[in-house]
This record gives sequence, C-alpha cells and structure tokens, in this order.
Amino acid sequence: NTEPGAIKVPFNATPPVSRIDPKKGQTIKIMYTGSQTLPSDRESVFWFNVLEVPPKANKNENSAAQNTLQLAFRTRIKLFYRPQGLGDLAGEAPAKLTWRMKHEQGKSVVTVNNPTPYFVSFNSIELESTGKKYIVDGQMAAPLTETSFTLKTATTISSGKINYSFINDFGGIINATASLQ
Repeated sequence: NTEPGAIKVPFNATPPVSRIDPKKGQTIKIMYTGSQTLPSDRESVFWFNVLEVPPKANKNENSAAQNTLQLAFRTRIKLFYRPQGLGDLAGEAPAKLTWRMKHEQGKSVVTVNNPTPYFVSFNSIELESTGKKYIVDGQMAAPLTETSFTLKTATTISSGKINYSFINDFGGIINATASLQ
C-alpha cells in the first residue's frame, strides 16, 4: 500500500511498463542493482507487484461493446533473492523444520523452527491431534528463525502431528508430515 516512489528495493524490472497483445505474453527481466546490502547467509524475500490494466473500450463501436465490465488485476509475486554461496539445497529445508506447541493467553500456538538459510512457503498447515484436525494459518517460515501461528480455536493441545504442504522452487506443491516435539 506504499506509493511506488517511496519504495526502495535493490532491483530493476525491465521493461517497467509494456503492452501485451491478446494471446501473447511478456518476459520481464529483474536485475539486482546492489544498491542495498542484503544478507549473504540467508535468502531475502520481496514482493513483485504487477498491475494488469485492460485497454479502454472503443467508443466508436456499437453500444453492446460499450456496456462491458473491465477489471484491472494486481498480482503480488514472491521474489526471493538467494545469495550465491547458499547453493541449491532449498529443497531440503522443509525436512529440517521442527514443530512444537505452546500455549499463550489461553490459545494454542504452533511454532516452527527453521534452522536453514532458506524461506519455506506453506500452501497449507494442518494440526492433527486425538482424531481431530485443526487448520493453521501459516504462510512462510523465515530462515534461521522461529515463527508462531495461533490456532483459531481456543483448545489446549499437547501432542499430535503436523500435515503440511509447501511450495518448492518450481511452484510445485509437496506434501509432508512432521510430529510435534
């Protein structure tokens, strides 16, 4: 929600504006400028915003063409910067996550520890305990940190397993299971 001129990011997108003809595509090249020093021991994440605006309806056409609904779409894409020294071991990061439960202010909180230098993006997280399943709202586990997700239901859970799916580097969704510690 920040004004475009106020955003300072170390990337340039080329071309910044383009026209895309029907049934065609456009490649956008994103280049790291080096204007900001980013951590060399872990990934960094940014949001790449794309605004798709349809052409204005032609007023010279018949009245049926003028009664159209046109929508503009704003798409947000995660953009990960991975320093060269990290290598290609991001696919192994989800297996190294450790999960545990804690209780804060009467609510159950699922905590995930990510000891790797890679972000793990979740598609879904589900806690299974004593035959019941609870949906956990979680999006990403940041590198080298512990991230907490609060359960919506106010229940006390001490054991169980986590069924989760994560998004790999190619956009594929991989299912995994882990036990609570």
